[in-house]
Amino acid sequence: MTDDADPAGQGRNGALAAMLEVCSESDVIEHYRTIASGFDPDDYRTLIDVAWRHQFDDDRLHFKRDIRDLQQHVSRRALERVERP
Repeated sequence: MTDDADPAGQGRNGALAAMLEVCSESDVIEHYRTIASGFDPDDYRTLIDVAWRHQFDDDRLHFKRDIRDLQQHVSRRALERVERP
């Protein structure tokens, strides 16, 4: 069975759908507006991909490095948005 066809929603697409659903809830948007506005849909996809890629690694070093890279990317973009006129 492919990841896309997983009926239980446990595949990457299910994880992404769950994350996007939570991120669109009004409470999340209200309490985390600055963070939410810094992310693009591709960032959420990247986050799921990173977690999926490293889910069985005992050494979390590569996972942490990839998460830091994503954090720097999102932070840089958020700062650019703030600095725009």
